Amino acid sequence: MVREAVTRLRNREISALFRILLLLAAIVSTSCATPGNDGATMILALEGEPATLTAHLSSDLPAVMIASNLFNGLIGYDFDFNPTPDLADSWEVSPDGLRYVFHLNREARWHDGKPVTAEDVAFTFNDVLAKVHPRARRWWSNVVSAEAESEHRFVITLKEPFAPFLTLLGNRLGSGTLILPKHIYEGTDPRTNPANREPVGSGPFKFAAWQPGSFIALERNNDYFKPGLPHLDRLVFQIVPDASTRLLAFERGEIDFLHAYIVPYEAVDRLREDGRFRVVERGLEAAATNENLLFNLRHQKLQDGRVRRALAYAIDRKAIIEGALFGLGRVAHSHINSGLGWVHAGDFDDYRTRDVSKAEALLDAAGFERGTDRVRFGLRLTHDAGKDTERRAAAIIRDNLREVGIEVTIEPFDRPTYIERTFRGWDFDMALQNFVTGPDPALSVSTRYHSKQIRKAPFINAMGYANVEVDGLMDADMSELDRGQRVAMWERIQQILMKELPALPLFEYPTLNLVSAGLEHVVTTPNGYLQSRELARVR
Repeated sequence: MVREAVTRLRNREISALFRILLLLAAIVSTSCATPGNDGATMILALEGEPATLTAHLSSDLPAVMIASNLFNGLIGYDFDFNPTPDLADSWEVSPDGLRYVFHLNREARWHDGKPVTAEDVAFTFNDVLAKVHPRARRWWSNVVSAEAESEHRFVITLKEPFAPFLTLLGNRLGSGTLILPKHIYEGTDPRTNPANREPVGSGPFKFAAWQPGSFIALERNNDYFKPGLPHLDRLVFQIVPDASTRLLAFERGEIDFLHAYIVPYEAVDRLREDGRFRVVERGLEAAATNENLLFNLRHQKLQDGRVRRALAYAIDRKAIIEGALFGLGRVAHSHINSGLGWVHAGDFDDYRTRDVSKAEALLDAAGFERGTDRVRFGLRLTHDAGKDTERRAAAIIRDNLREVGIEVTIEPFDRPTYIERTFRGWDFDMALQNFVTGPDPALSVSTRYHSKQIRKAPFINAMGYANVEVDGLMDADMSELDRGQRVAMWERIQQILMKELPALPLFEYPTLNLVSAGLEHVVTTPNGYLQSRELARVR
């Protein structure tokens, strides 16, 4: 809900609890002396509590949503994926594509007043990202050096050309390249530094308060190096795991923003007609997100490719679109979203039509015949309890698989527990998980299916999938600059993945964000759900 100030709340119905939340945010705020242009608070919903408020430890969506407002990267990108300035005002790339020179904004300051320098950038790359970010292995091995050549000049040199390197640097979720303060992290373990929960950044907003299980409040950075920004005085991220509660709060005006992954699809048509709200149909272009059914290939029965193919034939993905997304999404026919048209290859999907008889035959051939109770075996299906779409999809999958003699036990967990069990404990049989496939598959798809990514870390190869040919193609793609050659390699990768099915792509997420009508410029980049809200303002 947009308010000109906490002391001048608009005459709209809000709960007593939410009044307390806003007052707490105001108490910790020091921005009142120099208010933002709009003097307003924006409330954003989170489906689960983040474990950290930085981007260097994982690619957890709630964490990066918040971190993008506390920190800056070197660059961003626009809707055409052209690089745009952030901490770096300008940059040059050598003709051979190996040397990248970034010139930093000289006015940038950390929230504690210290200047941001190239030493901070070099430290972030060498001492943090290279050592702890779960996806760094896919690109850091190609780095020769990352150095501060002067106070405001940072240079990174590659061993071999890497076509999407600037895209990588602008991709907060996939690379974690939000710059950290050296003076806060040097000499500490970046995984346990207290600043991970009470950050000192350079971004448009500063950390104000974290009430576990309730909210995280940020306040305006009055010394932000981008003149006139941000417009808002506060951001409050309200933690609301329950989808029905989120929708009710949004309709009451107690929440301003529901990002595309938690939009209640059943309510979209109705909300389009309500002048208090806007449906923003952009902001997932960089993500190109698929929902997947992950298979734990350590499971005795799921090791058999015939079983995985049987599951794919048995699951009615069109029914999931209708029942879980209310007809708003599209069936995913590849491990790369069709939004990446230059590289997507969906012709290898043999499971377009549900075929129960083929599923039965494959299960029989694999030696899993029905018992006297008509059951072949049981499987667990894990999902994030905060995602209502996954709850509905899980119920459809359970009913589909029961028809072919597989009894599915659905296991919903709160987000931290889900992440811990699935990606760190590998304690799952099947799991529902959305994977981004953009802005370039080298930055996203490789991190899910390369065997080097079989590690106990969030959102990588928890399935335990390994294929020598796939590894080789992904490795070759790292240094290939010719787009035609890249397309050919990725076509083959997609063909193999759809045959071997370490995961079954279920559907492509529709791009729908819900925003209070009183706000504008909330989604201004293809990273919409993760981007900084420095441009957001009252209409």
